[in-house]
Amino acid sequence: MTAKERLILALDYSNLDDAKVLVEKLGDTVDIYKVGLELFLTSGGKAVDYLHEKGKKVFLDLKFHDIPNTVEMASRFAVDKGVFMFNVHASGGRKMMENVSKMIENTGSKSIAIAVTILTSFSEDEIKEQFKSSMNLEEMVMHFATLTKESGMHGVVCSPLEAGLIKKLCGKEFKTICPGVRPAWSAKNDQQRIMTPKMAIENGADFLVVGRPVRAAEDPVKAAELVLKEIEEALEGDK
Repeated sequence: MTAKERLILALDYSNLDDAKVLVEKLGDTVDIYKVGLELFLTSGGKAVDYLHEKGKKVFLDLKFHDIPNTVEMASRFAVDKGVFMFNVHASGGRKMMENVSKMIENTGSKSIAIAVTILTSFSEDEIKEQFKSSMNLEEMVMHFATLTKESGMHGVVCSPLEAGLIKKLCGKEFKTICPGVRPAWSAKNDQQRIMTPKMAIENGADFLVVGRPVRAAEDPVKAAELVLKEIEEALEGDK
């Protein structure tokens, strides 16, 4: 995959008009966009249609988590919309993810179905408080990644810090989609487990989800180009 095929730009806006401004500004620089819960709801789902009309690919980041049948139906909606990628929560369990995997297979969909392991906003201490488990953060991520793989899903959302270990555990074809990516020149914000784009690719990330470093930049096009350059450097070094 090329650098452009690995970059996902997060449209974390509260309204579609602001998202459109950025998409228009970035033009051909970015091909894949993430539509999360806030933008999806406030736009009544029109954000997905708009991006498809612009010839862009969509990562529908709604993190489905419910009883198996409900998540299967929600996932079918994503598939019917023709999204490039969508996600569920791995903590929803094996049966839930198997239902999604079977639906993907039965429909012949090309959509990439992935699961969230542990949100990158969680720290080690917060994991212990939240889950009351003897497993540490890394062990829990590996557990969810394995469960996702065994359930027939295509990959996971994970921190770039864990991407390499997940590749070793689940295989090179198992996709790793990594938020928590921050160029050295950008602010850390509320992400806890982060890497630079170059480091993330070198550590096994397939797709990088980048938001604020580009959205908040004085020149978003230049910022996106800098991220792409870092990805390209990592890919060149891997040859």
